Amino acid sequence: MNTQQLEYVIAIADEKNLSKAAEKLFVTQPALSQQLKKLEEELQTKLFYKNKNDYLLTDAGRIYVNGAQYILSLYSNALKEIENLNCLGKKRLTIIYRNDMLPVISKEVLPSLAELHENVFIDTIDADGSVAKDYVINGMADLAVMVTKELSHSMLEYIPLRRENLVLAVPDNHRCLKQFNKNPLDFSCFSDDSFILNPPKSTFRSCENEIFSIRQFTPSILYESNDLTVMKHMVSCRKGIAFLPESVREEEGNYVCLPLTPPTTFYVVIAYRKSSILSKPVKDLIKLLLKACDTT
Repeated sequence: MNTQQLEYVIAIADEKNLSKAAEKLFVTQPALSQQLKKLEEELQTKLFYKNKNDYLLTDAGRIYVNGAQYILSLYSNALKEIENLNCLGKKRLTIIYRNDMLPVISKEVLPSLAELHENVFIDTIDADGSVAKDYVINGMADLAVMVTKELSHSMLEYIPLRRENLVLAVPDNHRCLKQFNKNPLDFSCFSDDSFILNPPKSTFRSCENEIFSIRQFTPSILYESNDLTVMKHMVSCRKGIAFLPESVREEEGNYVCLPLTPPTTFYVVIAYRKSSILSKPVKDLIKLLLKACDTT
């Protein structure tokens, strides 16, 4: 990043004099004057006006200086963080996962990994499976713990952690609950209900669309969210109905979870590029994930 222009304008604003600013910056006055003229031409506005011998800020100049000081502060802090990171000799490990699908990762797995590899800086990203795939394939993440409908991919290696089904969460006062106790779900009962669905292009939305397609049902969509806590809360408050992974449903709540026939299955997997050579921290992370999921 070239911060020279920012520093030039701040120095002129501080000194209110081109000669003093040039001396402070260790440049010649003509060079500083030329740089200021070039910048004002690019911005198509004046940053300073002259009052006798003083260079005073215009309104545009004040905006520019405030922004320049903020940018330089961010830049300086970023350089310090990078310097500290380099001094510590830490390596970066980027992991993508949805904590609401596997909370054991943040509670147990990552702290255990940090103890095993003190020289590794663990960077986490909360994202859906479709985003996770892109990040891992393009080398922006080392590993993902994600949801997928299939256990094979042309560019990714999958290690299954668990297999589960979606269930339909409906308010516990739903008018059709009695008939569901004896018969399979009849989606015609939900023609007057509003659905809380996952965002388009997400893995769960793909599952939801498949459910509707099989039953030739067109839902009325109230809200879209990839936050399972929000979805559960809205159903519990009787705002609508939603599909939830069977592992995240709560025993306490003003809603009932109903199984789907035929079941809609998905998998929680570890994903990494087939062409990648796994480092020791990544291998240990995989072992910790498998161990944690074996005991949950």
